[in-house]
Amino acid sequence: MNKPSLLTGVCAIVFASNALAQPQCSAVSGPQTNALVELYTSEGCSSCPPADQWLSRLKNQSKPISNIVPIALHVDYWDYIGWKDNFANPEFAKRQREMATLGRARGVYTPQLAINGQDTRSWLNDARFKSEVATINRQPAKAEIRLTANATTTKSVQVSTNIKTAEAGPFVYYLALQENNLQSTVNAGENRGELLHHDYVVRQWLGPFKVGADGKLSGSHDIQVQPAWKQRDLNVVAFVQNSATGEVLQALALGLCE
Repeated sequence: MNKPSLLTGVCAIVFASNALAQPQCSAVSGPQTNALVELYTSEGCSSCPPADQWLSRLKNQSKPISNIVPIALHVDYWDYIGWKDNFANPEFAKRQREMATLGRARGVYTPQLAINGQDTRSWLNDARFKSEVATINRQPAKAEIRLTANATTTKSVQVSTNIKTAEAGPFVYYLALQENNLQSTVNAGENRGELLHHDYVVRQWLGPFKVGADGKLSGSHDIQVQPAWKQRDLNVVAFVQNSATGEVLQALALGLCE
């Protein structure tokens, strides 16, 4: 369904081992650029489940593609046709419109994929997708991200972020909490009767936060966690972006320790 309109060497997705003293994990992005893979989707869209399944396969395939940071952003603008997507957030539709404008996409639609801010349909072609990711991975990173996550309670995750960019610019960073292994039984709308499965679903979205004129920023964030969310399936994602061009300088994901 379419809607017309406008430390080094750590890989992109890091699932650190259990800490001995406290449930704290940390990760540092490497010297090459990781690919931020944004999927804009909706449970109210009949053409979205294949894209959701494709995104899940990035996690489940026997030889996963390295140096990628996938996120699934559920938009709310299809809720009116009969099914309210409980994962949807109006902020994600806003993000999608901004991405489309900065990346000079023809418009916004679902399912829509963006890799480092550029609209692409490469999820339909595995070879093309791998080629686009490889091209990004060969580029030296223009920013370094250091993440530390401390889940000492079941109600929140304490995240410390340190950003350092190679040059000055109108840079911002975003922080998100995502969850894997989700499912919904849809009782209305275009997907009525379907059991849908989702991974990399963004649950909390923070930002944009401005990076300093010196290209540096340190921040501490308390991300709220709902009782139904499964800690073992939660990841923290951070990425740095040029707010003027939409270019993603670097991205990093960190799994929570239990």
